[in-house]
Amino acid sequence: MKVKQFRWLFIGALAAFVILGFVSKLPTMGASVGWTNGRYRFAGGTTPWALAYALLVMGLYILLMYAPPSDQGPALPGVFRRFVAFWLDFMLAMFALTPILGIIPAITEWRRTGVFAWNFERTTAAPSDTLVAATILTFCSIALVLYYVLPLIRRKPSPGGCIVGYQIIPDEGTTLPFRTAVLRTLLGFIAVWGAYVAPFVARDRKNGKFWLDKVFGTRAIMLS
Repeated sequence: MKVKQFRWLFIGALAAFVILGFVSKLPTMGASVGWTNGRYRFAGGTTPWALAYALLVMGLYILLMYAPPSDQGPALPGVFRRFVAFWLDFMLAMFALTPILGIIPAITEWRRTGVFAWNFERTTAAPSDTLVAATILTFCSIALVLYYVLPLIRRKPSPGGCIVGYQIIPDEGTTLPFRTAVLRTLLGFIAVWGAYVAPFVARDRKNGKFWLDKVFGTRAIMLS
């Protein structure tokens, strides 16, 4: 199965999560902590079906990274597909990461109370809450960056890019080292939030570039 054909598997994975979310009440995945109207709330955990779903998405992601490449098409002149792909990737990444990271608060609460629950919510603070939330945020941030970095260094589309039919590749005769891919990803987050000006900054429609590509020597091509 070539790279481009994986789009249907990822579309199916997204649709499955939406359906499951409607069929069953979706609990808090990972951890959520905060104050609402002066009331403390800490919620966290995971569910068995969400863990199974996360493993499915991770399996598809790994297979995509090792799939035979599709033929390279012409340059992608626009940036709208990139914007859509970013948010598709963000959703898939969160659907895969938060159920797994939700194991941390579930186990922490189990050790604290002696009662295991896949998901819980309480209005009283515990000494470990800040550490648990910070740990999950740190691991989630690192994993999210790696999610976007690996396709760049393996010359593969991200799942979101696969769905909308394009990928980012380095310019001819160049490679994208890991550190450069990380920096490009971090600046890419900024580019997304400035998406309303991206079409007008250092655009090269003929070669599938905008300012981020010119800085890092990359370009966007369509999959054929």
